[in-house]
Amino acid sequence: MGQRTVGVEEEFLLVDFDGVLVAGADSMLGWLQENLEPVQSARFKPELQRVQIESVSQVHTDMDTLRTDLSAARERLAHAGHDAKLFVLPFGTAPVCGGHNCDAAEDSRYARIHNRYREMTRAYTACGTHVHVGIDGMELAVAVVNHLRPWLPTLIAVGANSPFTDSRDSGYSSWRIAEQARFPGAGFPPFMRSADEYEARVATLVDCGVLLDERMSFWLARPSAVYPTVEVRASDVALTVDDAVLQAVLTRALVQTAVRKLAEGVEGPPIDEQVAAAAVWSAARHGLSGPAVDPIGEIQVPAVQMLDDLIVWIVDELEEAGDIAVLKRLLAVMAQHGTGAVRQRVVARTDINDLVGSFRLTADDA
Repeated sequence: MGQRTVGVEEEFLLVDFDGVLVAGADSMLGWLQENLEPVQSARFKPELQRVQIESVSQVHTDMDTLRTDLSAARERLAHAGHDAKLFVLPFGTAPVCGGHNCDAAEDSRYARIHNRYREMTRAYTACGTHVHVGIDGMELAVAVVNHLRPWLPTLIAVGANSPFTDSRDSGYSSWRIAEQARFPGAGFPPFMRSADEYEARVATLVDCGVLLDERMSFWLARPSAVYPTVEVRASDVALTVDDAVLQAVLTRALVQTAVRKLAEGVEGPPIDEQVAAAAVWSAARHGLSGPAVDPIGEIQVPAVQMLDDLIVWIVDELEEAGDIAVLKRLLAVMAQHGTGAVRQRVVARTDINDLVGSFRLTADDA
């Protein structure tokens, strides 16, 4: 069969040179609309706060073209930021502002979200990478998510890129995941046996008043409410395009492995809810630099062992998709430089204020 489609959504922070959040989304989007063709400018969207902006890739089957697409989008954002006199920062959380300078977007749905969650969203400016992989039908999407669950903490660890908050080191590799845990239903998606059960569970949470509508959930993986895809939301926004492509490579192979297992009659494994929560917490706390929790074995293991196990699990699909070479290159880069959280901490050892100058998007991010 052909390679499955993949698309990536990236959320970014808007800051001044000191790393203080700037409510510049309206200016950015205006510049993009004025300077790009409509089909291109439509790929940039407002986010929950005006200090954030989202970029949506095209749909791809080839990782090289995805990389080119993501690079071009980041370059366009850098140009828009330059004209708006601000910087676009690929961090999962803001290193300086914890939320007191944040401002709700005027969009009516975002306004309702702010009203529902109050202080939790006023201070919430976390940015993630969302990977969409094409799936035919809701029934298959729900069954695939069941198979993804054991590996979601490893994707968190690989994509950890938010160690700082309020001008200090949080002690976490992904403070974004820790912040997200405050919302109802965050973390592991529950095991669900059908599309009807999935829709009923979401509807129940809406009826209970903890979700705004059926489009909204905080689970780390879910059938998309907008596209015919499985959407995986485990990773912080990627520090580099390479980091984003790494998430896409791993996620697509995980989805395709799940499809193959289901065709063989193998369902996703059951996982204890408390162990699942422990695995998510450990991944957020340590990234790849410490211990992890194996959700199936229910034991503590090195995080790098979980990554090795993941690659063994998906290797056949990586080979079939022709992604082995690109994965080896991306893993070699990560082995040399570390996750985004590690790289941020290296720079911040001298001065946390150096983070913006070191990692802001520039026109040569390709």
